[in-house]
Amino acid sequence: MTTTHTQDKIGLWPLTSLVTGNLVGSGAYLLPATLAIYGTVSIFGWVAASLGAILLSLVFANLSSHQTKTGGPYLYAREAFGDTVGYYVCWGYWVLSWMSNPALAIGAVGYISSLCGGLSQMTHFWLELLIVGGLTAFNLTGLKVTGRTELVITALKIIPLLILPLIGLYFIDFSNFAHHVNVSGKPFGTALNAATLAAMWAFVGLETGTIPAGQVYNASRTVPRATILGTLIAAAVYILGAIVVMGVVSPEDLLQSKAPYADAAERIFGGAWGAPVTFAAIVSCLGTLNGYLIIVGRIPYGAAQDGLFPKFFTRTTNHGTPYWGILISSFCSVPLLLLSLQDSLMEQFNFIIELATLLILVVYAVSVLAYLKLLMRDGKITFLKGALGLGALAFAGWALWAASLKMVALSLVIVLLGIPMRLWMTRAKVSKNQA
Repeated sequence: MTTTHTQDKIGLWPLTSLVTGNLVGSGAYLLPATLAIYGTVSIFGWVAASLGAILLSLVFANLSSHQTKTGGPYLYAREAFGDTVGYYVCWGYWVLSWMSNPALAIGAVGYISSLCGGLSQMTHFWLELLIVGGLTAFNLTGLKVTGRTELVITALKIIPLLILPLIGLYFIDFSNFAHHVNVSGKPFGTALNAATLAAMWAFVGLETGTIPAGQVYNASRTVPRATILGTLIAAAVYILGAIVVMGVVSPEDLLQSKAPYADAAERIFGGAWGAPVTFAAIVSCLGTLNGYLIIVGRIPYGAAQDGLFPKFFTRTTNHGTPYWGILISSFCSVPLLLLSLQDSLMEQFNFIIELATLLILVVYAVSVLAYLKLLMRDGKITFLKGALGLGALAFAGWALWAASLKMVALSLVIVLLGIPMRLWMTRAKVSKNQA
């Protein structure tokens, strides 16, 4: 059954919560400590990354206002550059999406373990498997249910991340900024580049509102607004949180912190705040994983409708959910969950996540190029639209340039792994036309 039912469509706020929820994950609770090594420079890094993310969100907003089918970046690449580029964008985007999902399950169980006083590695694995399996089954109930749930979860994790920093503004020690501008020992420009690239990881997912466009009310208006609004909310959360945490917690303590928001809360309110903040982090991980499962089944769905992915990806539940994309993605996540059974392999797992981040930057760059080409093709390019595209392209290009050559080569290998299915689908199409 491939018909999308009207009652399973979502509106502005559930879609905005999907974008914001996919952006604000466990990294919101950890990045202030990770970036503490750069001192006050990290604040400028957050601002630079936020501006770059906003430029990219504006590009996706413009693209989505003209293309309202399900598929997101794949659709734009295919329309601008043809089937081959569209296919490889879809393949790379789909792979990086399910590659990233296990990190969220592992992160959630890690926080659960800290609340329970520690769990065995095997218990970690079974809990991670239970989370992935449970949320996979939940996502098969339909976008209307999962979208509303994502709205509630996003509210639960965004509100604490806003309230704490707003109160914390009155407790900032400005000497923490003035005396620790750049503590990395690197030149200012180098430190700023590193801090910006690290902060940019937090904005991966800004395009996710474009993926389920076919199941959104008035998609030509709703998707652009949700994409921009969701990115702006996330940027506000990140920048405000970074300023307050760095201003309240001394740089020396922040460098050693495993829970920077909890440490800030202790200094503001007194007492022990580890448990409430840890619970919020668990909710954050689960909400982001739920958000990515919403989109991961819909990425190959659009390509399958156009004959570039196998037809079975278009099969849906009675609620219009493309289930094969979700099931296969969750199944492919299991081997990566096994990495958590061995401490020596966790570094390799983090490496995989970094690789997934580089792949999304490639998708962003291709999407911006598609935006510029479509503007020129349709004769709709203006100075402002052209400047937006060039600015977003410059930012994505810089982020790719800052990555190591080894990572770029490995991302190319992942793209090339899609060749067999591309050849198979091309051959099937030729045979069908000859029949």
